[in-house]
Amino acid sequence: FGSRRQRGFPTGLRGPSRIRAGTMAKQVAVVGGGMMGAGIAACLASGGPHTVRICSRTIEEAEACKEKALGLVHLLVESGAAAEEVGQIEAVASLPEAVAGAEFIFEVVFEDLAVKQGVMQELEQHAGPNAIFCTNTSSLSVTAIAEGCKKNGAERIIAAHFIGPAHLVPLVELCPGALTAGQGSDDGPIERVRKFLESIGKRPIVMKKEIQGFIAARLQAALYRECLHIVQSGSADCEAVDRAVFDGFGRRLNQIGPFQQADFAGVDLVQGTHARFFPQLGDYQRDVRADELVSQGRLGTKTLAGHYDWTDERVKEVMGRRDAELLRRLKADRLPSSRSSPY
Repeated sequence: FGSRRQRGFPTGLRGPSRIRAGTMAKQVAVVGGGMMGAGIAACLASGGPHTVRICSRTIEEAEACKEKALGLVHLLVESGAAAEEVGQIEAVASLPEAVAGAEFIFEVVFEDLAVKQGVMQELEQHAGPNAIFCTNTSSLSVTAIAEGCKKNGAERIIAAHFIGPAHLVPLVELCPGALTAGQGSDDGPIERVRKFLESIGKRPIVMKKEIQGFIAARLQAALYRECLHIVQSGSADCEAVDRAVFDGFGRRLNQIGPFQQADFAGVDLVQGTHARFFPQLGDYQRDVRADELVSQGRLGTKTLAGHYDWTDERVKEVMGRRDAELLRRLKADRLPSSRSSPY
């Protein structure tokens, strides 16, 4: 690689955000490109006066990721969902250049254990002694990713799992590995990352222990498995199932979670309902519908065919509607009345 560096300064991009002013500037690195890398970089830069350096396999990939991220920062600023002072984004040609001086490093490379292990070993070699290594894995073990690192490196590795689209969804799942240092302490890696993410407007949650898939992916899989059961049993089609979610109970899910809903409904009532329903729920151990669709080349919107038939116009319409609602909710989250925990 060469030593070229491309900077992006979102000059003049200031909005009426409610993220706290006067946030201390941090130097942060994003290792990996793509939409997730761009979304995370946008979160970091739009959340305060931070310098975000992006590196990828090539400088061209890093530059492309930077341009995507700047576009997302612009969207957040223009929508009033960014900090009063935003940061800058740089594309750099190498991992050592990206992580030099960085306090927090977010790894978003391909979801492959060996690849992630290799990146962590590079971070251990080139990053500062107090830098925290955050892997964005959604399915791999944090403990396994840390294997191959020395003790000091493994102690600084945690999962920081963003939910896509990362610039619009506030949740970040934080999970320690078996060797992560300072679990439960105010100055440990988990707590340092949690405080930083809150300062940029994210809403992190902390796992008590490591489980595959963390929380959000497992809940989505559990819901999907029952959706699969309903369709495969002939009880309803995909459209009816989807509408039951987004026109029904899904409308309250962005304000009230399942346990809260049970309290409001009455735990005794829910106890009886679940006693009847639980034995009837599907117990598929494999997604047989997806197996069939994949064998037919129906891979989803990227092939314009999956559970549904799609057109380019329909894909844009649905994504636009989704993102508009997520942005509306994100702006509401920034208001002073929404700053405290819903609990």
